[in-house]
Amino acid sequence: ARNALLLRHAMLPAARRRARTMSEAGALFPWRTINGEEASAYYPAGTAQYHINADVAYALMKYVTATGDSDFMARHGAEILVETARLWLSLGFFKPSTGRFHINAVTGPDEYSAVVDDNFYTNVMAAANLAAAADALAELAAADPAAHARLVSELNVQPGEPAEWRHAAESMELPYDAERGIHLQDARW
Repeated sequence: ARNALLLRHAMLPAARRRARTMSEAGALFPWRTINGEEASAYYPAGTAQYHINADVAYALMKYVTATGDSDFMARHGAEILVETARLWLSLGFFKPSTGRFHINAVTGPDEYSAVVDDNFYTNVMAAANLAAAADALAELAAADPAAHARLVSELNVQPGEPAEWRHAAESMELPYDAERGIHLQDARW
């Protein structure tokens, strides 16, 4: 419970400030931190480590799945999932010619391929985060309509937002080489 409060009351406000600094919506969790604020100086490869958001969301989802702690999801988790989903929608875009959702200029967790387009790990994890945010709101609406209404009001969730997250998740570009039959690390290859 203490870690959840720290995440929501210290880390999340700092992540929201970081997203605004980077001209993005939602929340952007730091690559390196001591107090919740990004501790690294700006430089392209480090600043592009957006996958941290998906890592936070994944850990949150694993915790709730493992423990069944729906109270945590209602009180803290759904808010984090909403704000991280907003980041992905702000950062990425739908390519008109294909309808696919792309996330460009990111550094994947291996840090060797810096500032690339459609990093496979980042895109897979972002898709999971987007879907989880939509699912969390739907599940909260069914389980606790009052808590859902409160969260939607506090976060100013617009009626079409969850559908946009789900659409982005389902349309996520995942680089694939059909000739070799493998997914590529990113779109450069």
